[in-house]
Amino acid sequence: MLAVDQAESLRRMLAPRATRRIAVLGCEPGAGATTVALGLAHALAMQGERVLLVDEDPSHGRATRLAGASPSGTLAQVLGGAIAIDAAVGRREAGMPALLPGDASAWGPLQPLQGFRTVVSDARLGVDGALSRFSGAAHNLVVVMRPERESLTAAYACIKQLHHRYACRQFELVVNSAASEASAMAIAGNLARTAGQYLGVQARCAGVLPADPLVARSMALGRGVVDAFPGAPATAMLRRLAASIAGWPLSPDPEPMPAPGAPGAASAAASAPPPASAIAC
Repeated sequence: MLAVDQAESLRRMLAPRATRRIAVLGCEPGAGATTVALGLAHALAMQGERVLLVDEDPSHGRATRLAGASPSGTLAQVLGGAIAIDAAVGRREAGMPALLPGDASAWGPLQPLQGFRTVVSDARLGVDGALSRFSGAAHNLVVVMRPERESLTAAYACIKQLHHRYACRQFELVVNSAASEASAMAIAGNLARTAGQYLGVQARCAGVLPADPLVARSMALGRGVVDAFPGAPATAMLRRLAASIAGWPLSPDPEPMPAPGAPGAASAAASAPPPASAIAC
């Protein structure tokens, strides 16, 4: 594992500079988006990258607490020019990614973020089903789901909503709390085929996190699993996921996704749902 991480770190350092923005969102409450977003950001930091994690859940701030961060500013203040990025991220524990609180309206010139190789947002869908402007302009959208029928249906609905609202055509899937990697991959593959057939989008399984009791244990300790238990099975999978990011598509910086009701933002009801059997586990 160490040799692989060192080789990956060297390859990333030699690769052309680009700030990749990744939005991680759960298809339903409790899917595990914070676990994946924080774990991914921490694993990337362990590979030697300068990483920023954006916590878009200001009411609970779970990512902020689990990262042991004490930011002095917000993403909106940084992008608005009110505070410098280094001052805004404030104190954080050694080896952890920098962190800023985000919100639905945070937007502005992205030059202050150029010092980071990767920006990961622990994204949330608003009550209207919209992403924040920042997460809506991410290069990669990661949908976190669980390997149950209800979560599979919710993941399809989430992909459909984002596709029709924002014309998203590429999704990365992460199956969380899986008892079997093979069965989780099969479930994600079934979802990907259904989304491709009925929505015309590309979705692929980027990773499977095992049902690891150390994840809950790390939460109880107030830390992320990568930080609390470096040898945990979930940590190993998060590090594998982080190592695979360099192979993800990285298109030119996208335009901010249109707000609901704006020209080009189609209704999520525009297409009929697939038959229930199409997305059965």
